[in-house]
Amino acid sequence: MNDEAVIKIFRYLERYLFEPMKNWPKDEFEKRSYERWAVYEIIESLMNNPFTTADTVIDEFILKMISFAHLAKEQKQQFIFAIDVAENIRSLLM
Repeated sequence: MNDEAVIKIFRYLERYLFEPMKNWPKDEFEKRSYERWAVYEIIESLMNNPFTTADTVIDEFILKMISFAHLAKEQKQQFIFAIDVAENIRSLLM
């Protein structure tokens, strides 16, 4: 089960990726929004795959984001933000 991983990730989200403020610069607001989106996607994947190790779920997410970044033309950066967050989470869980 991935319960412990999900709890650690929620703590990471609350501590380091708190919600952006409306007065933040647009690029920082968007970056934080994409980072938070990535975290929630990872959490959902972990919960939907309780018998797959957290490392495997995160690695699959990273591969998916690499594929999307490769295919994306103008919105490539959001997938790069997601990859960075996933790598941070993977390190956190080690």
